[in-house]
Amino acid sequence: MRRDVIAAGQPAAILVWSVARDRLAAWPDRPPPEALRALPPEAATLGELGRLSGPGRAALADQVAALRASQVIDYGDLDNESAAAGRKIGDELGLRWTLIDGALTGIPAAFRQAGALLDDARRGESLATRAEAILRDWRSVPAGPSFYYAREDDGLETGFRGALATEVLEGGRWTNVAVDGDHVGRVTLDQIQAWDPEVIVTQNRTFARVAQTSSAWRVRRDGSRRRVLLIPDTPFGWLDRPPSVNRLLGCAWLASPADPAMSLSLLSRNLYGMAPSEIGRPRWLV
Repeated sequence: MRRDVIAAGQPAAILVWSVARDRLAAWPDRPPPEALRALPPEAATLGELGRLSGPGRAALADQVAALRASQVIDYGDLDNESAAAGRKIGDELGLRWTLIDGALTGIPAAFRQAGALLDDARRGESLATRAEAILRDWRSVPAGPSFYYAREDDGLETGFRGALATEVLEGGRWTNVAVDGDHVGRVTLDQIQAWDPEVIVTQNRTFARVAQTSSAWRVRRDGSRRRVLLIPDTPFGWLDRPPSVNRLLGCAWLASPADPAMSLSLLSRNLYGMAPSEIGRPRWLV
């Protein structure tokens, strides 16, 4: 087993884990206990290195050197600034640094590139082919409801229309009511009530319990009852955090929400090595 590949951030770690989990040298951010319980046992044996790119605790140079890695893989925005920063860090560490495009629609290409870098082109191609089918179906679904995406325990953080945080839902032809903002930000309950979404979508179980019984969240302007949809976030979110290949699960469900649980279980097992019993499904809360 060669644990010789450093992931620059958590999105890259999930990509490497999906393609060649025996090559991942450490987690940039150690997954929480509930995620580790769902993943195969070897996930819990990996240490936490810190990040070489993006926000969060930075990795220390001596810890990086101790891993005796062969390369660094990054996964995210493919812009000149990010690429230049990665090359600079790679040169300082004496390691090859590869930045893979983290675009949602570019996941098939990311699998293929990672497969080549990790010496497992066959697995990279297998994952890419499955991702292409999922994304093709996801793009062609009928239009869905209007939604508000509730983040954090109070539900008052959201992704505005066009944000990465809501890309999975918007790409599945659901309409984001949160406008007049950029990326992710705070809003008020009055704003949400004025937008009057048909559905509240969340990955936060604490907030979901609050919204489930709250008339302020559940009652629409016409007096009808607003639906609440709880999306799984174990071992990683289906919609955004972290923005990696984990988002394929959200796309797969939106592409065919009536499919049996087994299809999502197989996809989750393929990506993470999870046992079928560990995978959840989106739940409409009554």
